[in-house]
Amino acid sequence: MNIKHENVPGQVQELVIEIQKEDYAEKVENALKKQRREIAVPGFRKGNAPMGIVKKMYGKNVLVMEIDRIVNEEIEKFFKDNEVKYIFEPMPVEGKSKVDFDNPDNFTFTYEYALRPEVKIDYKAMPAVVDFTIVPGEEEIKSYIDQLRERHGKYVMPETIEANDSVSVDYGGEKEAFFFLRDLKEDAKKSLLGKKVGDKVSMAMRQAFNTDALFARAFDLKVEELNADDPYTYELTIKRIGRIEPAELNEEFFKAAYPNGSITTEEQLTEEAKNVIAGQYKPDTERLFMNKAIETLLDNVTVELPDEFMKRYIKAVQKDMDDEKLEKEFDQYKRSFAWQILENNIVEGEDVNVTRADIENYFRDYFIKNYFGNFNADSVKDQVDKIVADSMKNQEYVKNAYDMLYDQKLVEVLRKKMNIEHKEGDFKAFIDVISPKDDKKEENAEKPKKTTKRKTAEKAEEAVAETAPAEEKPKKTRAKSTKKTDKE
Repeated sequence: MNIKHENVPGQVQELVIEIQKEDYAEKVENALKKQRREIAVPGFRKGNAPMGIVKKMYGKNVLVMEIDRIVNEEIEKFFKDNEVKYIFEPMPVEGKSKVDFDNPDNFTFTYEYALRPEVKIDYKAMPAVVDFTIVPGEEEIKSYIDQLRERHGKYVMPETIEANDSVSVDYGGEKEAFFFLRDLKEDAKKSLLGKKVGDKVSMAMRQAFNTDALFARAFDLKVEELNADDPYTYELTIKRIGRIEPAELNEEFFKAAYPNGSITTEEQLTEEAKNVIAGQYKPDTERLFMNKAIETLLDNVTVELPDEFMKRYIKAVQKDMDDEKLEKEFDQYKRSFAWQILENNIVEGEDVNVTRADIENYFRDYFIKNYFGNFNADSVKDQVDKIVADSMKNQEYVKNAYDMLYDQKLVEVLRKKMNIEHKEGDFKAFIDVISPKDDKKEENAEKPKKTTKRKTAEKAEEAVAETAPAEEKPKKTRAKSTKKTDKE
């Protein structure tokens, strides 16, 4: 075995691995003997096939696998022993390797690899990054409290229909439908307002609803089976009217809504509403901060990358990539690779590790907050533990949670290191900050695609449903790593 390497100017270095026959012959022979014991060849008892037949059937494959293993081990050993910091995977050099698996003897493999560029980040010299806080408006706070009052309100059956009521109707003989007036278009809604139980109304129901999905759900139909030419005109007989009378903001309400006694006054409830709404906006504001921070870093820090080597690497891992497409998209790839290198530099020495316990705690907090908030924690512990355990078995849920928690930690590191311009305002002001003229820059500056908290929450809701009680992104081609771009 012989490893040859000579440092040359530039990022791209060459590594030559020379493998002699004695380096692999015995291991190949042992592998074939093991294969012989395990295979059954027609005409011979299992394990008794002649070695010549075994070699003819499996010899080349076993040789290729053994040589591949040796090459990979030697490359990794070289990098480790010499403390080489590299990016991407080493790439074989065409025309410089001597390989003949049909007539095996000595082998020579020549690889190129790219050294990780040195990066210097002068945070103090950079422009400030906007960190926006959305302040909930009065209407949002009122809406939150109104929804909470309805959730703990009283169900009544009034005599006449009003705008927020639900209605059960008979139609077409013995058929029954149920819907909320809020799901109807304004003209259809007006035709029902003031009607009483027993009144009859005729209307084209499909056109009456805001969407086909709402119509199909109300009348127990399937959207994909709806007849495009049928207006579904029915004579409706009003059978029942339902209404939720919002709860009064009194002691009884606070005990029902917050049985742990954490909120007992309207002032505390208003503050809670502000915090909850602000928390719902947090993924959006953190996404804006992340995009602006990445854009600022990429625009102000030089990251030297080996263009031609990168193009070879991209074409090697993206099998459908052609030269025309690569030239068109190369700047996006390059920007994404540059960010990965910057990210690795930024988090060096910082605690951004996401543990299994972190993910379990995220799931647990989410389910308790959204599904078991009104229960005594001890009484639902076993049920919550089961839901968390089930969620941890789903790799997609776990990955979504991991990415979200990692991004949260990365955002905190960026906030600590970068110059910050704090801004606050309502949601409209937040939208104004995300101005159309910056859309293209933000798209190019985004991280390789990750799942936001909101997406993770949607997935978590799917997980709990079965067990709970009644922008263009940079390309994802990555250098060899777990979370980062380079190898130490």
